[in-house]
Amino acid sequence: MNMINIQVVYALPNRPTIIDCTVDEQTNVLQAITKSNILSICKIRLDEHLVGIYGKRCELNEQVKDGDRIEIYRALINDPKEIRRKKAALKK
Repeated sequence: MNMINIQVVYALPNRPTIIDCTVDEQTNVLQAITKSNILSICKIRLDEHLVGIYGKRCELNEQVKDGDRIEIYRALINDPKEIRRKKAALKK
């Protein structure tokens, strides 16, 4: 059984939580997140968040690779499209 090193990250605006983990090379994203214990540490529910690897969305069953950085994304407070519309309306 070969082991690989990964990171699991959940970042609040002023307080990122970064957990380094060693997992089996056959581990998927969900298993890695579970092993990191980040859900308990940050008191979050995974079904309320999207996940990705290095800024690119992925599925929970995707297999992780050595050096991957699994990111748990927070919900957007403001829709970027709506912000642009409001700024454009102010300029008229």
